[in-house]
Amino acid sequence: MTPVPTPRFMMDHMVIRLGKYLRICGYDAEWDLALRTHDLIHSANATGRIFITRNGHIADQFPAPHRMILLRSTDPAVQFETVAREAVLDVHSRLFRMCIRCNTDLEPVPDKTAIRDRVHENVYARHDKFFRCPRCGTVFWHGSHVRNTCRKLHLTPPTIP
Repeated sequence: MTPVPTPRFMMDHMVIRLGKYLRICGYDAEWDLALRTHDLIHSANATGRIFITRNGHIADQFPAPHRMILLRSTDPAVQFETVAREAVLDVHSRLFRMCIRCNTDLEPVPDKTAIRDRVHENVYARHDKFFRCPRCGTVFWHGSHVRNTCRKLHLTPPTIP
């Protein structure tokens, strides 16, 4: 039996916050504010991504996406629930393991002294586990923002190994 590929997404300009939520759950979600909708659809089709939009006139104005999720809600948390249901996403197994800026897997920081000058001293004192994006260098930790995002998206906060 061939495994089902993990879905990848192309976000249009209306649903970028949703794209960040998908990245928070470890899913590959792309967008480019410099590209027109036509180009985003073309890129989604060329790369096998699911095109996500709130634009109900896509079929009238643009080439048809091969795969598309049309959202009705303007609320990113409701949009997230819709996409998770329609694309049958596992929203817990890779929670907070991807850079929301770069769409790249995070790496654990083995020795927190390496990032001491990159975070506020209170954060450094309160947390032992940090993660870094190998592309942009952003440092992440599981603070109150993790609990708040999980509450907003109805997710169970991850345990830190």
